[in-house]
Amino acid sequence: MTALEFVFRTAEVARIAEVSLRQLQIWEEKRVAVASRRGRVRIYDATQALFVVVCAELRRRGLSFQRLKRVAAELRRILVDHRLAEIAGHRHVFLLTDGRRVHFADSPNKTCELVSNLFRPCICVNVSDCLQRIQNAAFTENLRESCSATRSASE
Repeated sequence: MTALEFVFRTAEVARIAEVSLRQLQIWEEKRVAVASRRGRVRIYDATQALFVVVCAELRRRGLSFQRLKRVAAELRRILVDHRLAEIAGHRHVFLLTDGRRVHFADSPNKTCELVSNLFRPCICVNVSDCLQRIQNAAFTENLRESCSATRSASE
């Protein structure tokens, strides 16, 4: 199983995104970041987890919750359209937003071009770094599971 096929529980996504469990619950109640469900357990696939991490980064950089709600659908669409495997293949993938529109740039040159053409202040998030955090968490979890399986088999 690759990191992009992993599913994460709420606590794992909160840890990766560096937000509280309550914050994720509020985002779910307000229909900003909605998780899948398995019974009563909320489960995030890699794309949903990436969405949460990017939203958390946007909030840390000063985007208001109202503006985040406004661009959430477009942000989600962009992340789905550009697929995780495609994003993972680039080192510099950025999302830029002024709180009204979201722009996607997959090269430093395109990022500079977008910034120079925006007339309002914008917030920039490196999506490649956010995805790397998710992959590192998946690798760590996979390593933990294999170690516990090895211990169980040897006992």
